[in-house]
Formats: sequence, C-alpha cells, structure tokens
Amino acid sequence: MDIDEEVLSYFDAAQIEALPKDLAVLRYDQQKLSLESRRLRYERCKAATAIWNAADTNEGRLQALTNFRADIGADAADVVELMEPFLRKDANRLPLTEIELALESLGLRDEHNTVLSPSEKNKLDQEGYLNLGPLLNEEQLVAMRRRYDSAIEQDGGKPENVGSIGIGRLVDIVVKPINSDGLLDTLFLHPRLLAAVRHILGIHFKFIGSNYHCALPGYGHQGIHADFLWGVKGKPLVVNAVWMIDEFTTSNGATRVVPGTHRSGLHPTGDLVDGQPRDLNEVVEGEIKLTGDAGCCFVYNAHLWHSGTQNCTSKLRRAQHCFFGRSEIPASTDVPTAIDKDVYARLGRNERAILDIK
Repeated sequence: MDIDEEVLSYFDAAQIEALPKDLAVLRYDQQKLSLESRRLRYERCKAATAIWNAADTNEGRLQALTNFRADIGADAADVVELMEPFLRKDANRLPLTEIELALESLGLRDEHNTVLSPSEKNKLDQEGYLNLGPLLNEEQLVAMRRRYDSAIEQDGGKPENVGSIGIGRLVDIVVKPINSDGLLDTLFLHPRLLAAVRHILGIHFKFIGSNYHCALPGYGHQGIHADFLWGVKGKPLVVNAVWMIDEFTTSNGATRVVPGTHRSGLHPTGDLVDGQPRDLNEVVEGEIKLTGDAGCCFVYNAHLWHSGTQNCTSKLRRAQHCFFGRSEIPASTDVPTAIDKDVYARLGRNERAILDIK
C-alpha cells in the first residue's frame, strides 16, 4: 500500500510503525473485556445511575449515596469516589451572572431565540443530535489541517496527548498555544453551536474540554459509550460537538450514534443484553453513522450512545471535539491552569464567561 506523507507523519503520535494489511479488521481501543470485568463495570454504573436518578437535587442524591454506602459498606467505595465530586459543591468559578450576560449579548439568553429553527431544536430533543451544517470554509479547513498536522509532529508524542493505538491526539487545543492567534476560536464560540448548547443545557453552562482526534487507516473503532459516567434522566448535564475537519463517510471512521438513547436514562455500560452486560464493541440496534462534508459540525446531547468507527480508507480522518457542561459540574480541563498566556490575553468578557475563567 502506498502511504501518503501526511499519514506517515502521524505514526509516532499514533504509536505505530506500519499500517495494518487489512484495514477493515476491527482493532479495539482497549482489549475486549471479560464477562466478569463487564459485570463489575455494569454493577458500578447501575448503582451510580440509580443514585443519581433517585432525586432531582444534589442534596437528595447525597442522601441516596449515603444510604447506598450504609447498605453496601466497603464495597461502595468506588461508587462514592466516582460520584462525590459532582455532589458536594458547585464547580463553577465565575458567578452565574457572567454567562447570563454573555448569552444576553450574543442574543441567546431567551430560550425562544431564532438562531436554531424549531425543527432543529426538535431534532436535538427527540433524536439527540443535529448537523449544524458547513460552519468552516475551505480556507479555515486548510489552515486548521496544517496547524493540527504540525502540532501532531511536534507534540503528539507528549504523555498528555498519547491515547489509543492508531489515533493522533491533542488535548485542550482551544486554550493551548496552538490557538494563540484565534484560528480555533470558532470551535467553541460559533453562534449556532452555542445556540444548540444553550437549548440542551439552559443558560448556565461552560466549556469543559476539547481534543483533536485523528483516526489513522485501520484504526478508530470504539466501544459504544456516552460522555458521562452513568445514566441520567431529566435534565442533561453535557453536550459534545464533533467538527469534521475532513469529510466523514461511511468508510472512514464516522461517528455512530443510536438516536433517542439520550432519553432512556440508561448508560450503555449499565445495560443488559439477554441478561448479560452489554458487549460495547458490538453493533447496537438502530445505530447510524453521522456522515457529512468537511467543515460541518455535529452537536449532540452527550448522554446519547455513540462511538467512533473504523477508518477503512487509506487517508486520515481528522476531527475536533468540543465539550460543554452545566456550570455546576466539574470540568475535564482545568482551564485556568492549562490556558496559554497569549490566548488568555486576547479573550474578551464573553469568551472568558464561556470558559468560566476570571
């Protein structure tokens, strides 16, 4: 197989020395779990889901967690450790008035704003995802690909960026020096994206993380998952966006989703199939692939079941993820610590409100 130079340049970051001979054979992002391991994860996820959904307030959930600990004893330690950071205190750094003012200035405070159409909002509500359309032009895409490819060669092998075999990865890109000139600002500031986040989460939300993710040929398969630790009924806590830096096709590793699963209150890890914990690597009934042109952005309720799929082509499949959560929950990125001084210096009040930094 002839290998493009741009693919070769990702080898070190992706921890490979050659591409697989058969690109279609699934290569798991982790070893397939034994039934016993799946059972243990299932029990923990099931318990956390039941505790969270037992009440509508953190006070009620803390009581449910306390009751669980009293009933289970020492075996409850991992569930307690998992859940307490979300229950003990609100994790927003700024007063909530800051994000309220930012959304007011952006025309997004009113839930009936017209940045998204009624049909688009309905699709987010019912199916859990929406293609926001082509939001990046060709000039932006060329510049972004160049920026990402250069950063992968320079920083892709750093410990914080090393991920699954066969994946080129960069973490926290919108607050790092890679974004010192604002090239990547639109990834967390585009009005249509913020309108979708506001529709799902309400007015009190914040940016909580971002990463660049590039599946090399023969890699990219993931087990089905949700971008939260347990199942959530009622108000959603997290939203994710996938920016298509390259075209997403049915064969190059497009994201798969299971429409409507965000409304189930179930997490796939805490789900049974024929009485056994779900094998997350298997096909899920009703799943579809999200395909679209380069420059498009898919936004989705991150409790929706989804995953990457295998890139069976000879080309890279570049994507950028941007993650938002309700203001009160912990962020995956410690923005005040991670942010580059040049990025920080050029940000205005609205941008800092979305990033939840002073």
